[in-house]
Amino acid sequence: MLPELLSGIGLLAAGGFSARWNWWRPRAKGLPVLMYHKVGVPPAGSKLKKLWVSVEQLRRQMEYLKRRGYAPLTLRRVAELLDAGDAVPANAAVITFDDGYQNNLTEGLPVLREFGFPATIFVVVNAIGRDNFWHDPATETRVPMLTWDEVRALRDAGWDIGSHTLNHPRLARLTPEDARKELEESHATLAREMGVPPVSFAHPYGNGADDLPLRLLIQNAGYRTACTVHQGLADPVGAPLALRRIFVRGDDTRWDFHLNITRGRARL
Repeated sequence: MLPELLSGIGLLAAGGFSARWNWWRPRAKGLPVLMYHKVGVPPAGSKLKKLWVSVEQLRRQMEYLKRRGYAPLTLRRVAELLDAGDAVPANAAVITFDDGYQNNLTEGLPVLREFGFPATIFVVVNAIGRDNFWHDPATETRVPMLTWDEVRALRDAGWDIGSHTLNHPRLARLTPEDARKELEESHATLAREMGVPPVSFAHPYGNGADDLPLRLLIQNAGYRTACTVHQGLADPVGAPLALRRIFVRGDDTRWDFHLNITRGRARL
């Protein structure tokens, strides 16, 4: 009786473990594109704590990449490889930050610098020097965004600067003309301020990433790659304007991170 009971408990535990984590899936093929937002400690009252990764957590994750032999590239470098007809290295990864928070510079850059890793940061152009005005202050505290001088400091540190639109709208809800303005004017402003046109774009909220007319607007605006929030490993050759990403959450465990990198998804 006892062996059967223990066996049943073990099966239930294994089932629960399998339901929470994708350890049983085969290793996935593709380019890991990590998606971060904020680095540091969430402010009091924040209801979006999953968007905050601690400095210690970020360092552990960069140690994981280094130990496993990953060599992070910027999306600009990925675009250069694609344009030259060269393969993206099998050990490549991409580190991205969305929105352009000041803590990406003050907290994130020192960690990545320890490992010699570059990143791509997608900035909301009209938020530069301001705060995250698109968030409802009832759910997320307003925090400082990067200034133009700080964006240039990241560029000088080897980071790639991409566009996250002018105002962080849901692009698919805009008229085609308004969507075009968000894409083209953010591209032109970044080209002027950075001295080089951006080649990478990320959809705010992931909205409109599967809209083919919108994808054409992105391409026509001058972007070579575009990131979604669809979870998984990216296919830069087959879908450069619909790159999947790995959403790195503040409550991710080390096991979550490992499964995200190797399976493309930790959670069901």
